[in-house]
Amino acid sequence: MELRHFRYFVAVAEEGSFTRAAARLHVSQPTLSQQVRELEQRVGAMLFARDPAGTWLTAAGDAFYERIKAVLSAVEEAARAARHIAGAGEGALRVGVSLPLPDELHFSVLSAFTAAYPRVRTSWRQVGLIDFDRPLINGELDAALIFMPVDSERLTWEPLTTVPRAVAVPAGHAFWDAGSVPYTDVFDEPLVPVASAVPERVTRWWHMHEERNEETPRLVGDPGATPDELLMAVRLNRALCPGPYHFKDTPLPSGIRMVEVTGLSQAVVVAVRRAGDNGGLAEAFCRLAARTAREVTNLRT
Repeated sequence: MELRHFRYFVAVAEEGSFTRAAARLHVSQPTLSQQVRELEQRVGAMLFARDPAGTWLTAAGDAFYERIKAVLSAVEEAARAARHIAGAGEGALRVGVSLPLPDELHFSVLSAFTAAYPRVRTSWRQVGLIDFDRPLINGELDAALIFMPVDSERLTWEPLTTVPRAVAVPAGHAFWDAGSVPYTDVFDEPLVPVASAVPERVTRWWHMHEERNEETPRLVGDPGATPDELLMAVRLNRALCPGPYHFKDTPLPSGIRMVEVTGLSQAVVVAVRRAGDNGGLAEAFCRLAARTAREVTNLRT
């Protein structure tokens, strides 16, 4: 079966007449009748009832019509998306990146995108705790590579990879020599406070509010707005700071190490864009990022 069979069938179903359908399609009536008969043979069912009074769908034809309309709509949508991307092939894409990402994933993703879209002017900027997903929501960026949780009402995303959660621990702390600690052991420990400008959903997730039954953790010291400020507070206030476990592979200040926290869901890195921003470079970037992340994961394993 080919698309022309489906289009001929839909025309006859909607016109209720082979004569009118042939005129609509600009083909001869014998040709149209032959194509419909061929379709019925391949389907294995009579799709139309015919008599001198007209043509109408059989029960089998009615079921076939509903599904084929969806197929043709999907084909048209795919074609529109392809045309949109092709037309945007010389545009620009602004990408936000939360650093550091595990396996330096941003290098792989951005390199793959620039190779696939060499005529697109791709720029990127680092986004921090204060920025997070706001530049994307406000239209300052087109896509971003960041950690969840993001604004689920205004953004959509493709998952890329996951990493365990951890806490930054100061030298001499009881957790210092531990390979890992259960999340319940962290509940009694003071945490470094985060600046109020950081989205509340982000702070709540990293501070494990849900796991604490919504009890506020004990916070010590002044709020920090950047990773460097938070790590400094870990040493100065002898408090813990939650974060992704892969930070252990980055240059940490002396007297600080990352200890994995077990029993929690993992931190998820996503390629994110605005909800409804479909069919353009932002969607192409996010989908390519997901494919690239899978390739990186396969190489690593």
